[in-house]
Amino acid sequence: MLEITSTPLVIMAILGTVGILLPIISIARKEQGSNSFYAIIAFSALIISMGYVGYQFINENIAPSALFSEDVIVDDAFGGLFAIAMLTVALFTTVGSFNYMRKHNSPAVYYSLILLATIGMVLVAYSTDLVMLFIAWELMSIPTYILVGFMKKNPSSNEAALKIFLVWCIIVCNHSLWYFI
Repeated sequence: MLEITSTPLVIMAILGTVGILLPIISIARKEQGSNSFYAIIAFSALIISMGYVGYQFINENIAPSALFSEDVIVDDAFGGLFAIAMLTVALFTTVGSFNYMRKHNSPAVYYSLILLATIGMVLVAYSTDLVMLFIAWELMSIPTYILVGFMKKNPSSNEAALKIFLVWCIIVCNHSLWYFI
């Protein structure tokens, strides 16, 4: 049984709250907003999440491993290690896209999608059940697919988004079919 202070739930709460609030803040400001404002908020959320995982490691509040667990998500050291790796990837993506998003609209939505995809990545790291792994993979992939087609006026972005969506539909249908057989 997971506690409310377990690492996966806290990371989901931090990244989910910030990921949902970024577009709301953008709408409330009624302006395009500066890229640096949204990037700093996303960067801070990722740093806080990494700090919480590190805090759990330092205080030894996590189990060393969970081989045969009855839960679908387990707060163990293996998941924590990969959660740090996924959070680092999201952190580098946020830092690397800082200059790129200066030239484009909707930075709040862009950084929000990165944070929401990171939730799926972290859940993949902590999942122990095949169904939870599938749900976490979809939570990771749907914002990623939206990011592929983020530049709506770019024809190659639209083409890539359509191709990846069609491939995704075929794969999901194929996996769903194999689950029921």
